[in-house]
Amino acid sequence: MKNQFAVSILVPTHNRSKYAISCLQSLLAINDRGVQVVFHDTSNDGCELKQFASTLNDDRLTYVHHAERLSMTGNHEAALAYAKGEFVCLIGDDDTVLPAITKAVEIAREQNVDSLVPILSANYSWPDFRTIFFGDAHAGRLYLGKYSADIRSHNTSRSLDAGLRNAFQGTDGLPKLYHGLVRREVIERIRLRNGQFFYGTSPDASAAVSLSLELDRYCTWDFPFTLPGASGGSNTGRSALNKHKGDFKTDPHMAAFKNVEWDDVIPKFFSVETVWANAAWETLRRTSPDHMSHFNLNRLYALCLLKHREYQPQIAAAIESASRHPGLDVRKVGIGAEIARAFVLNAVAKAKRLTRPSASGGKAVLGTFKNVEDAQREMQRRFSS
Repeated sequence: MKNQFAVSILVPTHNRSKYAISCLQSLLAINDRGVQVVFHDTSNDGCELKQFASTLNDDRLTYVHHAERLSMTGNHEAALAYAKGEFVCLIGDDDTVLPAITKAVEIAREQNVDSLVPILSANYSWPDFRTIFFGDAHAGRLYLGKYSADIRSHNTSRSLDAGLRNAFQGTDGLPKLYHGLVRREVIERIRLRNGQFFYGTSPDASAAVSLSLELDRYCTWDFPFTLPGASGGSNTGRSALNKHKGDFKTDPHMAAFKNVEWDDVIPKFFSVETVWANAAWETLRRTSPDHMSHFNLNRLYALCLLKHREYQPQIAAAIESASRHPGLDVRKVGIGAEIARAFVLNAVAKAKRLTRPSASGGKAVLGTFKNVEDAQREMQRRFSS
Protein backbone atom coordinates (compact mmCIF):
# COMPACT_ATOMS: atom_id res chain seq x y z
CA MET A 1 0.00 0.00 0.00
CA LYS A 2 1.41 3.37 -1.05
CA ASN A 3 2.11 5.88 1.72
CA GLN A 4 -0.33 8.77 1.88
CA PHE A 5 2.53 11.22 2.43
CA ALA A 6 6.12 11.30 1.23
CA VAL A 7 7.34 12.73 4.53
CA SER A 8 5.98 13.37 8.02
CA ILE A 9 7.38 16.34 9.94
CA LEU A 10 7.07 15.65 13.68
CA VAL A 11 7.07 18.50 16.20
CA PRO A 12 6.69 17.61 19.90
CA THR A 13 6.02 20.75 21.98
CA HIS A 14 5.20 21.91 25.50
CA ASN A 15 4.21 25.43 26.63
CA ARG A 16 6.02 27.18 23.78
CA SER A 17 3.22 28.55 21.63
CA LYS A 18 5.10 31.75 20.80
CA TYR A 19 7.55 29.65 18.81
CA ALA A 20 5.36 26.70 17.82
CA ILE A 21 2.66 28.74 16.05
CA SER A 22 5.25 30.28 13.74
CA CYS A 23 6.79 26.84 13.15
CA LEU A 24 3.36 25.41 12.28
CA GLN A 25 2.59 28.24 9.87
CA SER A 26 5.93 27.78 8.13
CA LEU A 27 5.39 24.04 7.66
CA LEU A 28 1.89 24.42 6.23
CA ALA A 29 3.20 27.13 3.90
CA ILE A 30 5.09 24.40 2.02
CA ASN A 31 2.97 23.92 -1.09
CA ASP A 32 3.18 20.14 -1.33
CA ARG A 33 0.43 17.64 -0.61
CA GLY A 34 3.04 15.01 0.18
CA VAL A 35 4.09 16.72 3.43
CA GLN A 36 2.32 15.70 6.64
CA VAL A 37 2.71 17.96 9.68
CA VAL A 38 2.32 16.39 13.14
CA PHE A 39 2.25 18.47 16.33
CA HIS A 40 2.11 16.55 19.61
CA ASP A 41 1.36 19.14 22.28
CA THR A 42 1.43 18.61 26.06
CA SER A 43 0.90 22.29 26.91
CA ASN A 44 -0.98 23.27 30.04
CA ASP A 45 -0.37 27.03 30.04
CA GLY A 46 -3.42 28.29 28.16
CA CYS A 47 -2.83 26.24 25.02
CA GLU A 48 -2.63 29.05 22.47
CA LEU A 49 -1.25 26.55 19.95
CA LYS A 50 -4.31 24.34 20.44
CA GLN A 51 -6.62 27.32 19.86
CA PHE A 52 -4.71 28.35 16.76
CA ALA A 53 -4.63 24.82 15.33
CA SER A 54 -8.41 24.56 15.74
CA THR A 55 -8.84 27.44 13.27
CA LEU A 56 -6.91 25.69 10.49
CA ASN A 57 -8.46 23.66 7.71
CA ASP A 58 -5.66 21.61 6.23
CA ASP A 59 -5.87 17.83 6.09
CA ARG A 60 -2.07 17.61 6.06
CA LEU A 61 -2.06 18.69 9.72
CA THR A 62 -2.36 16.21 12.57
CA TYR A 63 -2.61 18.13 15.83
CA VAL A 64 -2.81 16.16 19.07
CA HIS A 65 -3.20 17.73 22.50
CA HIS A 66 -2.12 15.35 25.25
CA ALA A 67 -3.45 16.52 28.60
CA GLU A 68 -0.87 14.71 30.73
CA ARG A 69 2.62 16.20 31.02
CA LEU A 70 5.18 13.94 29.41
CA SER A 71 8.95 14.02 29.53
CA MET A 72 10.71 15.22 26.40
CA THR A 73 11.45 11.60 25.50
CA GLY A 74 7.84 10.54 26.16
CA ASN A 75 6.49 13.39 24.06
CA HIS A 76 8.74 12.42 21.15
CA GLU A 77 7.81 8.74 21.46
CA ALA A 78 4.09 9.58 21.43
CA ALA A 79 4.47 11.76 18.33
CA LEU A 80 5.91 8.85 16.33
CA ALA A 81 2.57 7.01 16.42
CA TYR A 82 0.95 9.66 14.22
CA ALA A 83 3.47 9.61 11.37
CA LYS A 84 2.04 8.34 8.08
CA GLY A 85 4.77 9.33 5.64
CA GLU A 86 7.24 7.15 3.80
CA PHE A 87 9.96 9.12 5.59
CA VAL A 88 9.97 10.92 8.93
CA CYS A 89 11.76 14.10 10.01
CA LEU A 90 11.83 15.30 13.62
CA ILE A 91 12.38 18.98 14.48
CA GLY A 92 11.96 21.30 17.46
CA ASP A 93 9.12 23.77 17.84
CA ASP A 94 11.44 26.71 17.14
CA ASP A 95 12.79 25.10 13.94
CA THR A 96 11.33 24.55 10.48
CA VAL A 97 12.08 22.70 7.26
CA LEU A 98 12.47 24.03 3.72
CA PRO A 99 10.49 22.94 0.67
CA ALA A 100 13.65 21.13 -0.48
CA ILE A 101 12.75 18.37 1.97
CA THR A 102 10.69 16.74 -0.79
CA LYS A 103 13.81 16.78 -2.98
CA ALA A 104 15.62 15.13 -0.07
CA VAL A 105 13.04 12.33 -0.15
CA GLU A 106 13.72 11.85 -3.87
CA ILE A 107 17.46 11.66 -3.20
CA ALA A 108 16.97 9.08 -0.45
CA ARG A 109 14.95 6.97 -2.86
CA GLU A 110 17.52 7.36 -5.65
CA GLN A 111 20.38 6.46 -3.31
CA ASN A 112 18.35 3.57 -1.86
CA VAL A 113 19.12 4.62 1.71
CA ASP A 114 16.92 4.65 4.78
CA SER A 115 18.53 7.76 6.25
CA LEU A 116 19.53 11.07 4.65
CA VAL A 117 21.12 13.82 6.75
CA PRO A 118 21.56 17.45 5.71
CA ILE A 119 24.86 19.25 6.23
CA LEU A 120 23.43 22.14 8.24
CA SER A 121 24.81 25.28 6.62
CA ALA A 122 21.83 27.49 7.56
CA ASN A 123 20.48 28.51 10.95
CA TYR A 124 18.16 31.10 12.46
CA SER A 125 18.32 32.84 15.85
CA TRP A 126 15.07 34.08 17.33
CA PRO A 127 14.99 37.71 18.58
CA ASP A 128 15.22 36.55 22.21
CA PHE A 129 18.39 34.47 21.68
CA ARG A 130 21.48 35.57 23.63
CA THR A 131 24.98 34.19 24.11
CA ILE A 132 27.76 34.81 26.63
CA PHE A 133 30.27 35.91 24.00
CA PHE A 134 28.10 37.98 21.65
CA GLY A 135 25.12 39.04 23.74
CA ASP A 136 22.21 39.88 21.44
CA ALA A 137 24.33 40.05 18.27
CA HIS A 138 22.61 36.93 16.90
CA ALA A 139 19.09 38.15 17.69
CA GLY A 140 16.74 37.63 14.74
CA ARG A 141 19.52 36.82 12.33
CA LEU A 142 19.35 34.26 9.54
CA TYR A 143 22.69 32.75 8.56
CA LEU A 144 23.71 30.82 5.46
CA GLY A 145 27.11 29.21 4.97
CA LYS A 146 28.66 27.57 1.94
CA TYR A 147 27.13 24.40 0.56
CA SER A 148 28.02 22.14 -2.36
CA ALA A 149 24.90 19.97 -2.86
CA ASP A 150 27.22 16.93 -2.80
CA ILE A 151 25.82 13.56 -1.75
CA ARG A 152 28.06 11.21 0.20
CA SER A 153 27.56 7.69 1.50
CA HIS A 154 28.73 6.73 5.01
CA ASN A 155 29.33 3.43 6.77
CA THR A 156 27.34 3.42 10.01
CA SER A 157 29.69 0.95 11.68
CA ARG A 158 32.53 3.46 11.44
CA SER A 159 30.16 6.23 12.52
CA LEU A 160 29.17 4.21 15.58
CA ASP A 161 32.81 3.57 16.49
CA ALA A 162 33.53 7.30 16.27
CA GLY A 163 30.49 8.06 18.42
CA LEU A 164 31.64 5.59 21.08
CA ARG A 165 35.11 7.15 21.15
CA ASN A 166 33.49 10.56 21.59
CA ALA A 167 31.14 9.39 24.39
CA PHE A 168 28.35 10.42 21.99
CA GLN A 169 28.91 14.10 22.68
CA GLY A 170 26.63 15.23 19.87
CA THR A 171 25.14 13.57 16.83
CA ASP A 172 27.44 14.89 14.10
CA GLY A 173 28.69 12.07 11.91
CA LEU A 174 25.73 9.82 12.75
CA PRO A 175 22.44 9.06 10.99
CA LYS A 176 19.75 11.35 12.39
CA LEU A 177 16.02 11.56 12.87
CA TYR A 178 16.30 15.01 14.45
CA HIS A 179 16.98 17.29 11.47
CA GLY A 180 17.30 14.28 9.20
CA LEU A 181 15.18 11.89 7.18
CA VAL A 182 14.53 8.30 8.22
CA ARG A 183 12.36 5.76 6.45
CA ARG A 184 9.33 5.12 8.65
CA GLU A 185 9.57 1.34 8.14
CA VAL A 186 12.93 1.40 9.95
CA ILE A 187 11.48 3.29 12.92
CA GLU A 188 8.52 0.91 13.13
CA ARG A 189 10.81 -2.11 12.90
CA ILE A 190 12.87 -0.85 15.84
CA ARG A 191 9.77 0.02 17.89
CA LEU A 192 8.23 -3.38 17.21
CA ARG A 193 11.38 -5.22 18.29
CA ASN A 194 12.21 -3.09 21.33
CA GLY A 195 8.82 -1.78 22.38
CA GLN A 196 9.97 1.83 21.96
CA PHE A 197 12.31 3.96 19.86
CA PHE A 198 13.72 6.56 22.28
CA TYR A 199 15.61 5.96 25.52
CA GLY A 200 17.14 8.22 28.15
CA THR A 201 16.92 11.97 28.42
CA SER A 202 17.87 13.12 24.90
CA PRO A 203 15.66 11.83 22.05
CA ASP A 204 17.95 13.11 19.29
CA ALA A 205 21.00 11.34 20.76
CA SER A 206 19.07 8.13 21.40
CA ALA A 207 17.71 8.07 17.85
CA ALA A 208 21.18 8.54 16.36
CA VAL A 209 22.52 5.59 18.34
CA SER A 210 19.57 3.34 17.45
CA LEU A 211 19.90 4.14 13.76
CA SER A 212 23.65 3.54 13.82
CA LEU A 213 23.00 0.11 15.26
CA GLU A 214 20.22 -0.69 12.78
CA LEU A 215 21.50 0.57 9.42
CA ASP A 216 24.49 -0.40 7.30
CA ARG A 217 24.84 2.98 5.63
CA TYR A 218 23.35 6.45 5.37
CA CYS A 219 23.90 9.46 3.14
CA THR A 220 24.57 13.13 3.74
CA TRP A 221 23.40 15.89 1.40
CA ASP A 222 25.34 19.12 1.60
CA PHE A 223 22.24 21.27 1.26
CA PRO A 224 20.04 22.81 3.98
CA PHE A 225 16.63 21.13 3.73
CA THR A 226 15.91 21.85 7.39
CA LEU A 227 16.38 25.15 9.24
CA PRO A 228 17.37 24.92 12.93
CA GLY A 229 16.13 27.73 15.12
CA ALA A 230 17.77 28.85 18.37
CA SER A 231 15.43 30.54 20.84
CA GLY A 232 15.93 32.03 24.26
CA GLY A 233 13.39 29.65 25.76
CA SER A 234 15.09 26.47 24.57
CA ASN A 235 17.84 24.20 25.86
CA THR A 236 20.02 25.71 23.13
CA GLY A 237 19.32 29.14 24.60
CA ARG A 238 20.22 27.94 28.09
CA SER A 239 23.40 26.35 26.78
CA ALA A 240 24.45 29.56 25.01
CA LEU A 241 24.34 31.34 28.38
CA ASN A 242 26.02 28.44 30.21
CA LYS A 243 22.80 27.83 32.14
CA HIS A 244 22.12 24.41 30.64
CA LYS A 245 22.92 22.59 33.86
CA GLY A 246 21.19 21.82 37.11
CA ASP A 247 20.20 19.42 39.83
CA PHE A 248 19.55 15.85 38.75
CA LYS A 249 15.94 15.79 39.96
CA THR A 250 14.68 19.38 40.10
CA ASP A 251 15.97 20.90 36.87
CA PRO A 252 13.01 21.71 34.55
CA HIS A 253 14.33 19.32 31.89
CA MET A 254 14.60 16.44 34.37
CA ALA A 255 11.50 17.14 36.49
CA ALA A 256 9.11 15.74 33.86
CA PHE A 257 10.85 12.34 33.80
CA LYS A 258 9.21 9.71 35.98
CA ASN A 259 11.48 6.94 37.23
CA VAL A 260 14.30 8.04 34.93
CA GLU A 261 16.91 5.35 34.30
CA TRP A 262 20.35 6.77 34.99
CA ASP A 263 23.29 4.44 35.50
CA ASP A 264 25.73 5.26 38.32
CA VAL A 265 28.59 5.56 35.80
CA ILE A 266 27.01 8.73 34.37
CA PRO A 267 27.53 11.74 36.68
CA LYS A 268 24.22 12.56 38.33
CA PHE A 269 23.58 16.15 37.33
CA PHE A 270 21.89 17.77 34.37
CA SER A 271 24.09 19.14 31.58
CA VAL A 272 24.52 18.84 27.85
CA GLU A 273 27.28 16.28 28.31
CA THR A 274 25.50 14.06 30.84
CA VAL A 275 22.14 14.12 29.05
CA TRP A 276 23.69 13.05 25.75
CA ALA A 277 25.73 10.35 27.47
CA ASN A 278 22.73 9.08 29.42
CA ALA A 279 20.61 8.73 26.28
CA ALA A 280 23.34 6.92 24.37
CA TRP A 281 24.23 4.68 27.34
CA GLU A 282 20.61 3.68 27.96
CA THR A 283 20.04 2.99 24.26
CA LEU A 284 23.06 0.69 24.17
CA ARG A 285 22.14 -0.97 27.46
CA ARG A 286 18.65 -1.76 26.27
CA THR A 287 19.43 -2.73 22.68
CA SER A 288 23.13 -3.62 22.24
CA PRO A 289 24.95 -4.10 25.58
CA ASP A 290 28.03 -5.58 23.88
CA HIS A 291 28.94 -2.06 22.71
CA MET A 292 28.94 -0.57 26.21
CA SER A 293 32.52 -1.62 26.95
CA HIS A 294 33.69 0.61 24.06
CA PHE A 295 31.96 3.72 25.44
CA ASN A 296 34.71 6.27 26.15
CA LEU A 297 33.69 7.29 29.66
CA ASN A 298 37.14 8.84 30.15
CA ARG A 299 36.18 11.57 27.68
CA LEU A 300 32.85 12.17 29.37
CA TYR A 301 34.50 12.56 32.78
CA ALA A 302 37.17 14.88 31.38
CA LEU A 303 34.59 17.18 29.81
CA CYS A 304 32.51 17.23 32.99
CA LEU A 305 35.55 18.07 35.13
CA LEU A 306 36.55 20.90 32.80
CA LYS A 307 33.11 22.43 32.32
CA HIS A 308 31.24 21.61 35.51
CA ARG A 309 33.63 21.72 38.46
CA GLU A 310 30.78 22.59 40.83
CA TYR A 311 29.56 19.01 40.36
CA GLN A 312 32.89 17.40 41.21
CA PRO A 313 31.40 15.11 43.93
CA GLN A 314 28.92 13.65 41.42
CA ILE A 315 31.67 13.22 38.83
CA ALA A 316 33.95 11.52 41.36
CA ALA A 317 31.15 9.16 42.38
CA ALA A 318 30.57 8.18 38.74
CA ILE A 319 34.30 7.57 38.18
CA GLU A 320 34.45 5.40 41.29
CA SER A 321 31.44 3.38 40.13
CA ALA A 322 32.89 2.85 36.65
CA SER A 323 36.33 1.90 37.98
CA ARG A 324 34.74 -1.01 39.85
CA HIS A 325 33.05 -2.28 36.69
CA PRO A 326 35.15 -5.10 35.17
CA GLY A 327 34.11 -4.37 31.60
CA LEU A 328 34.96 -0.65 31.56
CA ASP A 329 38.39 0.87 30.98
CA VAL A 330 38.28 3.91 33.27
CA ARG A 331 41.63 5.11 34.65
CA LYS A 332 43.12 8.37 35.89
CA VAL A 333 45.69 8.32 33.12
CA GLY A 334 42.94 7.99 30.54
CA ILE A 335 40.96 10.87 32.02
CA GLY A 336 44.14 12.96 32.16
CA ALA A 337 44.85 12.30 28.49
CA GLU A 338 41.31 13.33 27.61
CA ILE A 339 41.66 16.55 29.63
CA ALA A 340 44.85 17.38 27.73
CA ARG A 341 43.11 16.68 24.44
CA ALA A 342 40.21 18.94 25.42
CA PHE A 343 42.61 21.77 26.30
CA VAL A 344 44.23 21.54 22.86
CA LEU A 345 40.90 21.48 21.03
CA ASN A 346 39.65 24.40 23.12
CA ALA A 347 42.75 26.41 22.25
CA VAL A 348 42.28 25.67 18.54
CA ALA A 349 38.62 26.71 18.75
CA LYS A 350 39.57 30.00 20.44
CA ALA A 351 42.20 30.68 17.79
CA LYS A 352 39.64 30.13 15.05
CA ARG A 353 37.22 32.45 16.84
CA LEU A 354 39.89 35.16 16.87
CA THR A 355 40.34 34.82 13.10
CA ARG A 356 36.59 35.27 12.67
CA PRO A 357 35.60 37.49 15.58
CA SER A 358 32.15 38.41 14.24
CA ALA A 359 28.98 36.72 15.48
CA SER A 360 28.35 35.23 12.03
CA GLY A 361 31.52 33.13 12.16
CA GLY A 362 32.07 33.60 8.43
CA LYS A 363 28.51 32.78 7.34
CA ALA A 364 26.50 35.23 5.26
CA VAL A 365 23.85 37.17 7.18
CA LEU A 366 20.70 37.10 5.07
CA GLY A 367 18.84 39.57 7.26
CA THR A 368 16.99 39.98 10.53
CA PHE A 369 13.57 38.34 10.92
CA LYS A 370 10.96 38.27 13.65
CA ASN A 371 10.21 34.54 13.50
CA VAL A 372 11.14 31.28 11.83
CA GLU A 373 8.29 31.58 9.31
CA ASP A 374 9.76 34.80 7.89
CA ALA A 375 13.23 33.24 7.91
CA GLN A 376 11.96 30.22 5.97
CA ARG A 377 10.29 32.52 3.45
CA GLU A 378 13.57 34.36 2.88
CA MET A 379 15.47 31.09 2.40
CA GLN A 380 12.95 29.94 -0.18
CA ARG A 381 13.16 33.28 -2.01
CA ARG A 382 16.93 32.96 -2.21
CA PHE A 383 16.87 29.39 -3.48
CA SER A 384 14.16 30.04 -6.07
CA SER A 385 15.69 33.21 -7.52
